[in-house]
Amino acid sequence: MRQLLPWRLVPKVVILLKIGFIGAGKVGFSIGKYFSINNINVTGYYSKNSYSSKEAAKFTNSKFYETIDLLIMDSDIIFITTPDDVVLKVWQNIKGFNLKGKILCHTSGSLSSKIFSGIDNSGAFAYSIHPMFPFSDKFNTYKHLKNCYFSIEGNKKYLPEMKNLINDLGNPVLTINGDKKSLYHLANVTVSNLVLSLLNKGSQYLVQCGIDEKNALNSLMPLIENNILNLKEKGFINALTGPVERNDLGTLQKHMDAIPLGDLSFYKNLSLNLLNLSKQKHYEKDYKKLEKFLGGIE
Repeated sequence: MRQLLPWRLVPKVVILLKIGFIGAGKVGFSIGKYFSINNINVTGYYSKNSYSSKEAAKFTNSKFYETIDLLIMDSDIIFITTPDDVVLKVWQNIKGFNLKGKILCHTSGSLSSKIFSGIDNSGAFAYSIHPMFPFSDKFNTYKHLKNCYFSIEGNKKYLPEMKNLINDLGNPVLTINGDKKSLYHLANVTVSNLVLSLLNKGSQYLVQCGIDEKNALNSLMPLIENNILNLKEKGFINALTGPVERNDLGTLQKHMDAIPLGDLSFYKNLSLNLLNLSKQKHYEKDYKKLEKFLGGIE
């Protein structure tokens, strides 16, 4: 492998380095396309599903590999873009190959680079590089990646160069402690997947009021979008609104009477978190009755 130099200092080196992908799903498609349109040399794809890898290769104007060893041979950096539970299987499959000088990356949000156990014995270098973005479409997601943050952790030797690779695309990078990957992933899932679940709950409450599902979501969308906009512009504290912030115990009591029993616990927990934020915004208010009602004071 040619010697890696700081990409920010010598940006043309990025074009010379060759990046291959093992896995041709939505993440592999999207990152490969994003790299290729930004003049990064994508060698191609290998996947157990040859149709997917051929499709990804065509989409990125790269090469389809029939065998995994040839992709590794042709690539300086190998991105493993498989589901999380397949990453270890891929590593076990390739760890016996000549990997000296290679850089191996996976894109899992929950796994650390430690999944590549024993990689030091191979002379290769391990990293996890996770795009903090929902990959819902393999053909169009790449168009929106320019505003995406990436997280990275792994071997210190080439950590600055790998960060520069992403930075030079115009993307911010968070450096993560590998031991904190599960907590880091929880943060991503909370604001992405769990928020979708919460929004679905709110929409279903409107459906129970006799509103059809399409109108329920459409009617809530301005509220959702403006809350996100307020959060982006003002931060958590100043974006606060609603009965908890107003210290409106009567409204919360009505909510408790109306809410399905199975949803009561999460309503209380989320309201208590809002209460903690409200205390920071209105230090002069006495929220003790409301806090006791929510079960925050024994």
